[in-house]
Amino acid sequence: MLSKVVFKNVLYNSSSMLILNLSGLIIVVFLARVLKPELFGLYSLSISIITVAMVFADLGINNAATRYVADAVSKNNFRLASGYVSFLTNFKVALSVFLSILLFLLSDTISSAFNKPISLLLKLLSIYLVFNALTTLFLAIANAMNDFKVNLLNYTVSGFSKIVFTFSLVLVGLSVIGAIFAIVLSAILGFFYALYYTTKKYPFLFSEKEKIEFNRVLKFVAFTAVISISWVLFANVDLVMIGYFLTAEDVAYYRAGFSIISAIAGFISIPSVLLPVFVKLEGEDLSRAFSRAFKFSSALCIPSALGLILISSNLLFLAYGEEYLPGLLAMQILSLLLISPVFGIYGSFFSGKEKPELNFYPLTFSTLLNVVLNYFMIPRFGIVGASMATVISNVILWLFLALICSKEFGIKPKISYITKPLFSALLMFLVAFNFGSMILILPISILVYSAVLFLIKGITKEDLEFIKKIGSS
Repeated sequence: MLSKVVFKNVLYNSSSMLILNLSGLIIVVFLARVLKPELFGLYSLSISIITVAMVFADLGINNAATRYVADAVSKNNFRLASGYVSFLTNFKVALSVFLSILLFLLSDTISSAFNKPISLLLKLLSIYLVFNALTTLFLAIANAMNDFKVNLLNYTVSGFSKIVFTFSLVLVGLSVIGAIFAIVLSAILGFFYALYYTTKKYPFLFSEKEKIEFNRVLKFVAFTAVISISWVLFANVDLVMIGYFLTAEDVAYYRAGFSIISAIAGFISIPSVLLPVFVKLEGEDLSRAFSRAFKFSSALCIPSALGLILISSNLLFLAYGEEYLPGLLAMQILSLLLISPVFGIYGSFFSGKEKPELNFYPLTFSTLLNVVLNYFMIPRFGIVGASMATVISNVILWLFLALICSKEFGIKPKISYITKPLFSALLMFLVAFNFGSMILILPISILVYSAVLFLIKGITKEDLEFIKKIGSS
């Protein structure tokens, strides 16, 4: 039963994201407190720059690996699958090594452009770029086999090692250099684990190969490359522009709240597990799978966004201390981004149907809009302006994706899948807003939201039976 596979993968993916984001959050909280805003701001700016650079080491290759390997395996053509793996692996090795060398050589120039001492940090991160790029490729290959267990295992290895290395190196006095070096070491460990797991469990993907349609794959990669670049720019342009217009401390304040939001968003996101599923489905089965995924994702993400606003002050203070409270309003605005995983389903849908270009135009427009809004709003409103620009451009993107999917495939979720969770979440917000204690807010919010959603049939007995059935299988 396909739903059982999806449910299992959702559990693996959610657990993976929990470990990845929790370990990341532990490190961010530790560094924010130990390094203080100025050095933590330099660390955050360097990470944002390498994150932007990382997209050029992917260029949609990971999505192509998952999409085409899954397609070949579904037709029991393992030699073709091996051909895809061989071509995409060679492509990514060459690309990531080239970009690593380029980043190393340009590190001084980038440091001068931002007028901040980050050259050595970028040189170290150029090593990380290669190992992380190849790790994500091997994970994508395993995901094509509907194997998301590898994500959990890999993130456990890299996440735990990153915590150990970060605490050890920073506490012995290496400061921000030690924090970056810890990232490099954990990436190397993660790469060797992903390589060992994938080649041992799926040796047929690395054996005799068949010639592939290069033009078909390259066309897919070309569109997903532009989309990937746009996505990363979309997600990181605010931090980079804050680093350019404002101080390192402002980067730190913004990154502090954004890290919490990213951790929660990763845990409640399900789009990535749906790509191999959408590859195989057509007609009514495809429409049902999309609608059910959209409904459950909305029911989870919308209350998470409003709930985070309720506890943001307590959470920011508890995690980072009073020094980072200047970032509170920006964090509250950015909390609305927790709705993003709902619309991330469209991206998996388009890629699964070999139509990545449908993501291109709305994402490109929204990215440019984000840059323009940041350019005018950051100098005037600071990090609050950056958060408003990011949310506005995201909402525009969501609307475009929904309209395109409806027009091209005739698939559109019921409006009640959004309105009912939103109504329930607003009532939850109004009730829980009167409680100042985070300990009280959480259980009251969950109870009120669940009760209202069930009463207005936002979640039905049929939905609960479905979840129970696949969960007990």
